[in-house]
Amino acid sequence: MAAESPSGWRARLRHAFAVESDGPVEPAPSVRAIVDELLQRVVKRRMVVPASMLLESWRPMGAVSGQMMHALTPFTGVVIEAHVWTALASYMEKRGAIPWMVDRLAELESQSSAAERASSD
Repeated sequence: MAAESPSGWRARLRHAFAVESDGPVEPAPSVRAIVDELLQRVVKRRMVVPASMLLESWRPMGAVSGQMMHALTPFTGVVIEAHVWTALASYMEKRGAIPWMVDRLAELESQSSAAERASSD
Protein backbone atom coordinates (compact mmCIF):
# COMPACT_ATOMS: atom_id res chain seq x y z
CA MET A 1 0.00 0.00 0.00
CA ALA A 2 1.40 3.42 -0.94
CA ALA A 3 1.97 6.06 1.67
CA GLU A 4 -0.81 8.59 1.88
CA SER A 5 -0.01 11.94 0.33
CA PRO A 6 -0.65 15.16 2.32
CA SER A 7 -3.54 15.89 0.00
CA GLY A 8 -5.06 12.45 0.51
CA TRP A 9 -8.60 11.69 1.52
CA ARG A 10 -7.84 11.78 5.25
CA ALA A 11 -6.37 15.28 5.02
CA ARG A 12 -9.37 16.42 2.99
CA LEU A 13 -11.72 14.85 5.55
CA ARG A 14 -9.91 16.58 8.45
CA HIS A 15 -10.13 19.86 6.58
CA ALA A 16 -13.84 19.40 5.85
CA PHE A 17 -14.66 19.10 9.55
CA ALA A 18 -12.10 21.57 10.90
CA VAL A 19 -13.42 24.11 13.38
CA GLU A 20 -11.80 27.43 14.21
CA SER A 21 -10.53 28.00 17.74
CA ASP A 22 -12.88 29.48 20.34
CA GLY A 23 -10.74 32.49 21.14
CA PRO A 24 -11.46 36.02 19.98
CA VAL A 25 -10.61 36.78 16.36
CA GLU A 26 -9.42 40.30 15.67
CA PRO A 27 -10.80 41.69 12.40
CA ALA A 28 -8.72 42.92 9.50
CA PRO A 29 -7.85 46.65 9.75
CA SER A 30 -10.53 47.71 7.26
CA VAL A 31 -13.22 45.70 9.06
CA ARG A 32 -11.92 46.80 12.46
CA ALA A 33 -12.59 50.42 11.54
CA ILE A 34 -16.20 49.50 10.71
CA VAL A 35 -16.68 47.44 13.88
CA ASP A 36 -15.04 50.08 16.08
CA GLU A 37 -17.30 52.79 14.68
CA LEU A 38 -20.36 50.64 15.33
CA LEU A 39 -19.26 49.78 18.87
CA GLN A 40 -18.39 53.41 19.65
CA ARG A 41 -21.91 54.40 18.66
CA VAL A 42 -23.24 51.78 21.07
CA VAL A 43 -21.05 53.16 23.89
CA LYS A 44 -22.05 56.75 23.08
CA ARG A 45 -25.72 55.80 23.40
CA ARG A 46 -25.02 53.93 26.66
CA MET A 47 -26.38 50.68 25.26
CA VAL A 48 -23.42 48.47 26.20
CA VAL A 49 -25.33 46.03 28.41
CA PRO A 50 -28.16 45.34 25.91
CA ALA A 51 -25.64 45.07 23.05
CA SER A 52 -23.47 42.65 25.05
CA MET A 53 -26.51 40.55 25.89
CA LEU A 54 -27.55 40.48 22.25
CA LEU A 55 -24.08 39.49 21.09
CA GLU A 56 -23.76 36.81 23.75
CA SER A 57 -27.13 35.36 22.77
CA TRP A 58 -25.93 35.19 19.17
CA ARG A 59 -22.68 33.41 20.08
CA PRO A 60 -23.97 29.84 19.50
CA MET A 61 -25.36 30.87 16.11
CA GLY A 62 -22.55 33.27 15.11
CA ALA A 63 -21.83 31.77 11.69
CA VAL A 64 -25.52 31.46 10.91
CA SER A 65 -26.14 35.09 11.86
CA GLY A 66 -23.33 36.13 9.51
CA GLN A 67 -24.88 34.11 6.72
CA MET A 68 -28.29 35.60 7.50
CA MET A 69 -26.71 39.05 7.18
CA HIS A 70 -25.48 38.07 3.73
CA ALA A 71 -29.02 37.02 2.81
CA LEU A 72 -30.36 40.40 3.94
CA THR A 73 -27.80 42.38 1.92
CA PRO A 74 -30.25 43.39 -0.85
CA PHE A 75 -32.63 44.89 1.71
CA THR A 76 -30.06 46.69 3.83
CA GLY A 77 -28.66 48.66 0.89
CA VAL A 78 -31.20 51.38 1.60
CA VAL A 79 -29.94 51.94 5.14
CA ILE A 80 -26.22 51.11 4.99
CA GLU A 81 -23.60 50.87 2.25
CA ALA A 82 -23.41 47.37 0.79
CA HIS A 83 -19.63 46.98 1.17
CA VAL A 84 -19.84 47.90 4.86
CA TRP A 85 -22.64 45.41 5.45
CA THR A 86 -20.92 42.56 3.58
CA ALA A 87 -17.61 43.21 5.38
CA LEU A 88 -19.40 43.07 8.72
CA ALA A 89 -21.32 39.94 7.68
CA SER A 90 -18.11 38.21 6.57
CA TYR A 91 -16.50 39.02 9.90
CA MET A 92 -19.53 37.85 11.88
CA GLU A 93 -19.28 34.43 10.22
CA LYS A 94 -16.00 33.79 12.05
CA ARG A 95 -16.30 31.83 15.25
CA GLY A 96 -14.31 34.26 17.40
CA ALA A 97 -15.93 37.47 16.12
CA ILE A 98 -18.53 37.79 18.85
CA PRO A 99 -16.12 37.27 21.78
CA TRP A 100 -13.80 39.90 20.28
CA MET A 101 -16.69 42.33 19.85
CA VAL A 102 -17.86 41.82 23.45
CA ASP A 103 -14.32 42.34 24.76
CA ARG A 104 -13.84 45.42 22.58
CA LEU A 105 -17.18 46.83 23.71
CA ALA A 106 -16.13 46.50 27.36
CA GLU A 107 -12.77 48.11 26.56
CA LEU A 108 -14.41 51.06 24.80
CA GLU A 109 -16.85 51.50 27.68
CA SER A 110 -14.05 51.60 30.24
CA GLN A 111 -12.16 54.15 28.11
CA SER A 112 -15.30 56.27 27.84
CA SER A 113 -16.01 56.19 31.56
CA ALA A 114 -12.36 57.00 32.36
CA ALA A 115 -12.54 59.99 30.01
CA GLU A 116 -15.79 61.14 31.68
CA ARG A 117 -14.21 60.85 35.14
CA ALA A 118 -11.14 62.79 33.99
CA SER A 119 -13.27 65.57 32.54
CA SER A 120 -15.42 65.84 35.67
CA ASP A 121 -12.41 66.16 37.99
